[in-house]
Amino acid sequence: MKAPNDRSIRWGPWSVDRGLRRHGAPIALGALATYNIVQNTPVGQRRYVPANLLATVGLVAFARRAGSSWSELGFDSTAAAPGLRLGAQVGAGTLAALTAALASPSTRRLLLDQRAHGHTPTSVMYRALVRFPVGTALFEEIAFRGVLEGLWSQRSSPRAARRVSAVAFGAWHLLPTYRLYPGMAIGSATPARTERALAALGSAAVTGLAGLSFSWLRGARNSVVAPWLAHASYNSLAFVAAWLAWRMEHSSS
Repeated sequence: MKAPNDRSIRWGPWSVDRGLRRHGAPIALGALATYNIVQNTPVGQRRYVPANLLATVGLVAFARRAGSSWSELGFDSTAAAPGLRLGAQVGAGTLAALTAALASPSTRRLLLDQRAHGHTPTSVMYRALVRFPVGTALFEEIAFRGVLEGLWSQRSSPRAARRVSAVAFGAWHLLPTYRLYPGMAIGSATPARTERALAALGSAAVTGLAGLSFSWLRGARNSVVAPWLAHASYNSLAFVAAWLAWRMEHSSS
């Protein structure tokens, strides 16, 4: 085995770079900011799921190189089953709330999201079973609640790591919300630039708070499985509920 140089240490099969251990968190934050721009280009959207999976692998490999253990990244195998149970409980609550909202015409209208309008059943299934749980939730939970929190905990407290992760998670949604806002509102009028900016800021605030709740789920079981399942359940079920709401509105008109 090659002896480690003065900049690295051996940790299991990994060579941990001391510089990365010290500066890994801000580097990961910068990488996520750059990837956020790439992801919101036409090229990034066409290859959304495979690109996010590749980015997930890259982030985990980087965190391991920087010295994060599997437990620090939320991948403790002993915590997977408890995390699965907690995430499933949150998902069941989401399903119950959305089902109740669909049952009443007054609350059903609140689910009418233009992004879910006009999709075929095949398209809905792909988004609900692949794009949202694998392309979106898996990447975001590993990136923010796994890698970013794990790396930031090495240089600060877990509480500070959760706050940084939540702020970064909120900022992550600024660009896509600004870009897609005209398609989110009911109606065809294109909103003014200021209105789009306010919508993006509002989305960042809401998703930042959601990030704190996902961090709590991650900490409750020391596993990214819990927030991943809760996140995936919400994204997929909310999209399906919105699609059903549009169909129910059209059938009743």
